[in-house]
Amino acid sequence: MKITQREMILGVATLTAVLAGFTWYIVDSKVDGWKSKANEIEKSEQQARHYRTAIRMQENWLDELNELQGGLRVFDSQKHSVSPELMKTIKAISSKHGLDITRSQPYGEKSTDDLFELGINCTWQGRIETMVSFLTDLQQQGVRYDVRQLNITPVGKNTGELKGNMVIHCAYTRKPTAAKKTK
Repeated sequence: MKITQREMILGVATLTAVLAGFTWYIVDSKVDGWKSKANEIEKSEQQARHYRTAIRMQENWLDELNELQGGLRVFDSQKHSVSPELMKTIKAISSKHGLDITRSQPYGEKSTDDLFELGINCTWQGRIETMVSFLTDLQQQGVRYDVRQLNITPVGKNTGELKGNMVIHCAYTRKPTAAKKTK
């Protein structure tokens, strides 16, 4: 049996069409998987970039945290209560600015690892100028003091005097046999 040139061309064309169809069928069934894998790879790369950025930022945060913690007062870990010293310091700052703190009441101490915080409720009386200079001085102390609540009411009519209360949160650290750091 002899195959003519026309039959040969038709056979090759048919074989090519069958192979192309079979290849298309195989490739088409795998394309969705490849696309989902490509999306997973892109998400993983994006997440890895995010984590690398977070790691670089953590170094900056740790440096900043160490700098801020360096400005905190350090008390001996054996000392039972630090509230009298903190209240005395706040009273000294207020007296320096002419603000009269009539009563101070400490709240309970809260700790987070080696960082401690103590809230002090202070009842005060004074003029607006003395209050502003007192708050400015507290702000200059850095992260040591934070006024989280401040209530102000006038004392009588046209006296220029104000009274109120505020809650000052004091941040500090405790270390064994720590030397006292003042202001």
